Amino acid sequence: MSIDATRWAWTAPVNNSSQRLVLLSLADRAGEEHTAWPSIDRLAKDTVLDKKTVQKVILELINLGLVEDTGERTGPTKRVRVLKLNGVKGREEYTQIQNDSNTPKNGNIKQSQKRNDSKNENDPENGALNMPKNGMLNDPKNGVQNLSENPSMNLSQEHDWIPDTDQLATKLKMAGYGNSLDSIFGLPSFEFELSAFNSHFDSQVLSNSKKLHKFTAWIIDKFERYKKANPNYVHQFQPNTVSTDQPIINLSDSKPKSLLGSM
Repeated sequence: MSIDATRWAWTAPVNNSSQRLVLLSLADRAGEEHTAWPSIDRLAKDTVLDKKTVQKVILELINLGLVEDTGERTGPTKRVRVLKLNGVKGREEYTQIQNDSNTPKNGNIKQSQKRNDSKNENDPENGALNMPKNGMLNDPKNGVQNLSENPSMNLSQEHDWIPDTDQLATKLKMAGYGNSLDSIFGLPSFEFELSAFNSHFDSQVLSNSKKLHKFTAWIIDKFERYKKANPNYVHQFQPNTVSTDQPIINLSDSKPKSLLGSM
């Protein structure tokens, strides 16, 4: 896994969510030279897309110049393409670019662009950005500034794993579904899909970040299927109006129990 490649994949100029998901999956499997050679089956499982869609998306990424076919082949049958991610920058280069963008011609860092530290905390006068413990910047444009602006997950059952609301909302926005948060969180089958997801990956040992990545792809696929079957569904939702005193996650206090044990 390449951290540099993953960072790049989140900001690369793609045209749709499928391209973003495939690019993230490739970045997740990229090495130091930013090359990856997962099979189509592997990419399909990672992104919850069908194989034909994955093949189509790879060609689209190649045409966009984000991915390059090195001409090398690997695998038992020597038919798996070795793909190179174009435009990935190392951490030092990335940091330098960020510093350059925050430095005016006279070499002084603009006060309005400073991030807050333990001394100034959240100071609206100097434009400091809020920095929660999970490291995400609270950007009012992506709807993560206040918990009350995010969709809620009102779960009536116990689940082995539950995605963080803020992080899931951010992942969905990065995948191009920022205007569909209420529709996705409001899916009638949302809780069922969470249970199905936990059951599907019950035998695999995955980190929380990996589960979040996979669940984002999972719930987007289910949302698209439901929207196709119910064309008027998305019109039922208006911009976020969640009350500030509404709980983000409504769960019981008892310990989570196995899904298989509850069936």
